[in-house]
Amino acid sequence: MNTSLFRIGIAAAGLALSAFANAASSDREPGWEVGLDVVYQDAGTIKFKGGSKIDLDDDLGMSLTFGYRFSPRLEMHFAFDWADVDYNANIVLDADRNGIPDSSTRASGTMESFTPRLDVHFNLLDRPITPYVMAGAGYSYIDTNIPNGRPQQGCWWDPWYGYICITYHSTETTEAFSYQGGVGLRFDFGSSGTLRIAYERHFIDLSKASGEAAVDQVKLGFVFRY
Repeated sequence: MNTSLFRIGIAAAGLALSAFANAASSDREPGWEVGLDVVYQDAGTIKFKGGSKIDLDDDLGMSLTFGYRFSPRLEMHFAFDWADVDYNANIVLDADRNGIPDSSTRASGTMESFTPRLDVHFNLLDRPITPYVMAGAGYSYIDTNIPNGRPQQGCWWDPWYGYICITYHSTETTEAFSYQGGVGLRFDFGSSGTLRIAYERHFIDLSKASGEAAVDQVKLGFVFRY
């Protein structure tokens, strides 16, 4: 786990401790909420069987969430995560009988991922400022943008521009079960606003990965409660 991101989560929780003694009870009665998070995803490496690996750059993404509060402390969220991450890959083309790579090639590009997921949040305190823990699961759809066939052409008649043709490639895609856990800090203000910051670790169940396939994320978002 990236230690700097872990320290961010610890620091955020520490900032809340000084406010707990004077904080009033929250007004998080049962109800709905919708939120938007800016997601910072840290750089990382995923290794695969046979010796191939992919180095992911750090980048920004977004997350749209819809939630229901069962009580001031228990919530369920349905979310859509999106990311567009640059990467460099080392692809092993051949290996000897002991699995030692004989030849390889390098590739680079931008990987797009879309993950619908379901999370449960537990607020530790019934206060406007509270740390929380979360856990959940989802399903990730990943497009590597690596062409896997010859270029194809599509044409159609446009009512304004006439006959149009474009050339496109089919690309390598994959999908996998994912799950996540994290800690965060929630600050409710006014009658309907919430700010939150969180550290989360997301695991992707890639069948050909040789070890843990995971990414670290820090999220900063706004929630509208109603």
